[in-house]
Amino acid sequence: MANHTITITGIDSNEDLILSDDGMTIANAGDTITWLIDANSGVASITAITEIDGVDVFSPNPTPSASISWEGNINPVPPPSEVTETYTINYLKIGDATIYTSDPKIRVNP
Repeated sequence: MANHTITITGIDSNEDLILSDDGMTIANAGDTITWLIDANSGVASITAITEIDGVDVFSPNPTPSASISWEGNINPVPPPSEVTETYTINYLKIGDATIYTSDPKIRVNP
């Protein structure tokens, strides 16, 4: 079981988050995913991380682990075949009360 840290390094011109894994995480059953906000990213906080479609690969769902990070665990039961899920990160920009969204993907290998 591996730990994957995804650093949020910025916000692009379309309001999508710039992620250290380019928005595609590859994981295995039981892995831990940590989203970490870089101090110079322009992101104040994450307000939620939720699934959009497909199979919910997280068990339990991601939760805040500190003021600048969230953590989620991949379901410990491996999927029968490769699964790719699009999920949403809701976030606040520094100095802005509007909630923005970004939709990266996570692939779980069997």
